[in-house]
Amino acid sequence: MIEFPAGGVSSGAEPFREASGLVYVLEGRLQLDAAACAEVLEEGDCAYLESEMPLAWSALGKHRCRILAVRPGIAHAKG
Repeated sequence: MIEFPAGGVSSGAEPFREASGLVYVLEGRLQLDAAACAEVLEEGDCAYLESEMPLAWSALGKHRCRILAVRPGIAHAKG
C-alpha cells in the first residue's frame, strides 16, 4: 500500500521495478502520468502499468490518496 498526503508527489516506478502491476485507488483521487498518458483515477478505479513506463503520480485535492499496488510474484526456476 502506498499513501500520498494531500498534494504529495512521487516519481518513478519503484513498486513496479522489473515487473508489471495493477494500481487500485482505495481512497482519494490519484493523478497518474505514465509515459504520454495522463489520467485521474478516482476511488475504486484501477490501472495496469508496465515497468518500462516512466511514472509520476500525486494525490489530487485536499485529501490524502491511498493506493494498493499489486504485482505478480516472481517464479523461481527449479533445477
